[in-house]
Amino acid sequence: MIKTSINLGPKLRFPEFHRAWEMREIEEITERVSDRVVVQKQNKYKQIGVRSHGKGIFHKQEVTGQELGNKRVFWIKPNVFVVNIVFAWEHAIALTSSNEDGMIASHRFPMYQPVADLLEIEFLYKKFLTAKGKHLLGLASPGGAGRNKTLGQKTFAELKINIPPLPEQQKIAAFLSAVEKKSQLLQRNKELLDQYKKGVMQKLFSQEIRFKDEDGNDYPDWEEKRIGEIATITMGQSPDSISYNDDGVGEPLIQGNADIKDRYSSPRRWTSQPTKICSQGDLLLTVRAPVGSIAKSTHHACIGRGVCSISGYDGNETDFIYQFFLMYEPKWVRIEQGSTFTAVSGSDIRALKIDVPSKKEQRIMASCLGLLDSRLLAIKSQINGITQFKKGLLQQMFV
Repeated sequence: MIKTSINLGPKLRFPEFHRAWEMREIEEITERVSDRVVVQKQNKYKQIGVRSHGKGIFHKQEVTGQELGNKRVFWIKPNVFVVNIVFAWEHAIALTSSNEDGMIASHRFPMYQPVADLLEIEFLYKKFLTAKGKHLLGLASPGGAGRNKTLGQKTFAELKINIPPLPEQQKIAAFLSAVEKKSQLLQRNKELLDQYKKGVMQKLFSQEIRFKDEDGNDYPDWEEKRIGEIATITMGQSPDSISYNDDGVGEPLIQGNADIKDRYSSPRRWTSQPTKICSQGDLLLTVRAPVGSIAKSTHHACIGRGVCSISGYDGNETDFIYQFFLMYEPKWVRIEQGSTFTAVSGSDIRALKIDVPSKKEQRIMASCLGLLDSRLLAIKSQINGITQFKKGLLQQMFV
C-alpha cells in the first residue's frame, strides 16, 4: 500500500499537532466485520436500518427466522462503521453502539471496524459526514438515481482519504462528539419545553386552570364568540407579477404559504403595487392547502393569495387567537372544494366560534404562553447556531 503525505493538515487544527496528514485506502485502515447469523426459524430477530442524510440507525420490528427465510443476515458489532449500500450516496452512514447489541443487519449494510493504531472509527464516520466524504461515497456509487446507485464495495475499499496520526484523530472525534452532545441536549430541552407548553395550553383552554384578578377574584366566565366579532379578517390578493422585485423597493410581499415558517413570516420579495396590507405583529393564516398554519408577521407587508391576515380591534385579541390556533391547528374547520383542492374563505374564518375569556384574562394567558414561546425561540436559535457551528467544524477540521 502507498502512503503519500499531502500537507500539514486542515485549516482548523489543535495546536499540539504538527505532523502531515496522509492518504490511506479504506481497506488499509479498516477490516470488514462479517459474522453471519445461522438463522433458526423459531427464534426472533431485530434488524437495523440506516437513514439517509446522516440521521443514524433505526430499529425495525422483530421478525421470526421463518419470516427471514433465506435472507443473508449478520450480527451487529458495537462501535463499527456501517453503510447502507443502496443510499450511501445520500449519506446513509452510521456508527453502531451497544443499543444494537444482539441485532442483525442484511448484506446491504456492510460493517467496518478500525485497524488498531491506525484509525479512530468515529473519525472515519465524521470524515464521511463532510461534503467531501459525501462526494467520495457518490464516486463509489455509480449508476442512475435511487436504488440503481448502489455502493460498489470494492471501489469503496479502494477509496483514499486523508487522515492524521491516531492521537489527532481521537481528539478531533472527541471534540466533535462533545459539540454533538450539546446539540442533542438543546434538542431534548426544546422537546421537553414543547411538551410542557402543550400541557399548559390544554389546562388553560379547557379552563382547568383559571387566573384571578389583583383582588383575588375570579374573572368573568368565558363567552362563545365568532372570530369576526373580535378581529378583522383580510384575505390576501397578490399584485401583478410585473411589479415584483428583489431590490427591497416598495412594500414587502408575503407570497402565499411559502413565507410562513417557524411561526413567523418574513417576506422574501417586494412589490411596487401593494394591494392588501397587514401590519407588523398581525397574524397570518394559510387559507389554501395546507390550511391552518398560523404565523406572526415580522413586517408591515403586502399579503398574497393563499394567506389572510387577522388583526385585533385593540391588539389584545390577536395574541389569544394566535395561541388558540397553535392549540387546535390544524383540527379546526376545513372545506373541501373538489377532489384535490382544500381552502377556507374569509366568511368561514369569521364564522368560526371560539370560547373567549375577558380581555384582562386574555392578556395574562397570552403573556404566560408568550414567555414560553420566547424561551422556545431562544432554544431554536441556539440549536441553529450550534448546527451551523458544527457544519463549519466539519468543513475546516478535515482535508
